[in-house]
Amino acid sequence: MTGRIASLDLLRGIAAFSVAIPHFFMASSASAPAAETISILGVEIFFVLSGYVLAPQILMVAASSFRLRNLGVFLVRRWMRTVPPYLIALVLVSITARQTFSADFVRYAFYVQNLVGQANDHDYFAIAWSLSVEEWFYVTFPVLLLIASALVPGRRRTALPAALIYIGVVTIVRFAFGDWADWGPEVRRVVAFRVDAIAWGFVLYLAVSDGRLLRAVTPVRAGMTLLVVGSAAFALTLRLAGQASLALEALFHLYASAFGAAAIVAALAFAPRLASRPFLVSASLFLGRISYSVYLFHLLVLAALDRLGAAESSAGFILYVALTIIVTALMAVGVETPILEARPSYSAGQRPSLDARERDARAAVEG
Repeated sequence: MTGRIASLDLLRGIAAFSVAIPHFFMASSASAPAAETISILGVEIFFVLSGYVLAPQILMVAASSFRLRNLGVFLVRRWMRTVPPYLIALVLVSITARQTFSADFVRYAFYVQNLVGQANDHDYFAIAWSLSVEEWFYVTFPVLLLIASALVPGRRRTALPAALIYIGVVTIVRFAFGDWADWGPEVRRVVAFRVDAIAWGFVLYLAVSDGRLLRAVTPVRAGMTLLVVGSAAFALTLRLAGQASLALEALFHLYASAFGAAAIVAALAFAPRLASRPFLVSASLFLGRISYSVYLFHLLVLAALDRLGAAESSAGFILYVALTIIVTALMAVGVETPILEARPSYSAGQRPSLDARERDARAAVEG
């Protein structure tokens, strides 16, 4: 397999709609703990998946003789992928909320509204918190890995210790400085306390990249593991939605990442079966292609339907899903694809060779 991994694209699409669909029901109900729980765990899948699929590029940057130049290419590629659609969504949401160019708007634009705490007076673009986590991971983690690889040559030798140090430092900072009395907005959705979630995906990549673990995991075993871990994660998070628990809040950051890892391993285990079904491959690639815009724009679609009074019926739900797919498909074709095609490439002289599994995982994020 040298192209995109369809099963990972399918997982990305499922994660996106696991956020978008619950938001429809949360908007029409004063209390929807099950829907909120699903949306929370959908975001956690995104975090671990990001670390997993970005791992080959980060390792390549760290191992290259042109580390700083490759780091610049890596950052430009990520920013060209993530920032333009984000700014378009931010401007549109800000117009509807009458917050254009306000102080809150500026903090959103620079991904600092939740850097060390909730700084905005009006959190009118609530989903932006997780995107800030992503952007700050891009800046901080590769730099740590570059420093480690410069001090101790050999990317495999330094990658795991560096990742574990990163996770350990974030964990210590979270426990030392997090406002646990208001865990949701002041711990779970704060950049400084959450970037470790993405690093766990990087660790997962290191664990499975030689193929031995995946060869030992059958689709049935992977599916059963996902069912058990997912059920536990859902039950624990659902309990948190109804009652605060310091112990569960502390454990969330581990079991949520474990759930994301189990979902990725299951997707990889089922990848060969999915690859033999062309229709499912095409559908999966499509879902992966629109997933980022689904996450960004679904609330705008929901707000429009709400103003029309069509956000509380079964027909409204069908219309919501359909319009979200149409809007995000247009975004993918008209905005995202031209920008992706213009991104700089790592030249052959800049990058070390990648093994087949690294090429596969890198291909999953290239688009």
